Amino acid sequence: MEQTDTAKAFNARLSFWAASGLSGAELYEALATDTTLPAFFDPEDLASIQGVKPSAVKKHRNRGTGPEFIRLSAKLVKYGRADFCRHLASRFVRRAA
Repeated sequence: MEQTDTAKAFNARLSFWAASGLSGAELYEALATDTTLPAFFDPEDLASIQGVKPSAVKKHRNRGTGPEFIRLSAKLVKYGRADFCRHLASRFVRRAA
């Protein structure tokens, strides 16, 4: 599965913040406010970032287990950068050493 341009940009910024010393949920909080990333992502972008099929993103949206989204029309859905990143932060599990 080839990464979208948005997924490549997201991963580049993820690497930037990780190299700056952030990790875990704090890393995703930094990405939530990173204005070098687009304000909104397509479902295909989310799938590419997470390494899943677009159908998995749709399944989570339909079940109410994914990030908040905006339905612009019957077939057009967008995910806010901050909502998506905070959703990832809320899913982060820190293991005890």
